[in-house]
Amino acid sequence: MTRKLSDWNIFVKKIYAEGKAKNSNYEFKQALEDASKRKSEMKHSSASASGVRTKTSKKSRKSRRSRSRHASMSGGRKSRRHRRH
Repeated sequence: MTRKLSDWNIFVKKIYAEGKAKNSNYEFKQALEDASKRKSEMKHSSASASGVRTKTSKKSRKSRRSRSRHASMSGGRKSRRHRRH
């Protein structure tokens, strides 16, 4: 299963296609730079193309962050003490 492209990736691909049509030597690296300069256009074009946008709730983002923070603070693993008998 493939991931759905973000609005940014879709926008950069659009800029790349436009640039490549005009110049066969146009590179993706240049498309990234051009898209960065034209970010304001992205909001208008992606909203009309995708219709209703879904957003990740703050709660889920917050819980994800706290779990990763906890794992990194403990070294990524839970430490266990083994008893010797």
